[in-house]
Amino acid sequence: MDAALIGLASTTVGAAAGFGGAWLAQRGQLRIQHEQRVHAEQVRWLDDKKGLYRDLLITLYGWHDSLVSIVKDEDDGKLLDYRSAAYKWIVEASLIADEAVRSAVSDVHRALLSAQSAIFEGTSTTDRSPLQSVGDGLSVLEDALRAELALPGRVGSRPLPARRRRTAGPITGRP
Repeated sequence: MDAALIGLASTTVGAAAGFGGAWLAQRGQLRIQHEQRVHAEQVRWLDDKKGLYRDLLITLYGWHDSLVSIVKDEDDGKLLDYRSAAYKWIVEASLIADEAVRSAVSDVHRALLSAQSAIFEGTSTTDRSPLQSVGDGLSVLEDALRAELALPGRVGSRPLPARRRRTAGPITGRP
């Protein structure tokens, strides 16, 4: 009788351990599949974002340059074109960009509108050039875009250990 009870108990423990192991393995597989789907989605949007962000930056810089040419009395006549195109790209970017990029785009947009009104009214609210804040905002925007477009690592990959990372050389500054 004791042997039968021991056999029954060990069968029950074995079944529970097998069930627990299968459950953990399935959970791990589901997590890996989820990470792969998320990674694939990020990579899929990456190409779309690159083109959109390129066009957005070109248009915003064009708007800035048109304002600079007006300040220098060399109006190129493209201000309205750049401003109209910028509105289109700003709306498109706001649909797919992360919060940091949306915030930076909004800041640059406000700075451009403020600089434009200051230039046409002939007033400046600060000691700085009205276009200085636009230039600063464009730099912040570029940094935010680069951070968002940084290609995500391969699923399941780990960073290199510290001893294997390449660092800049002491003389040339290159790796």
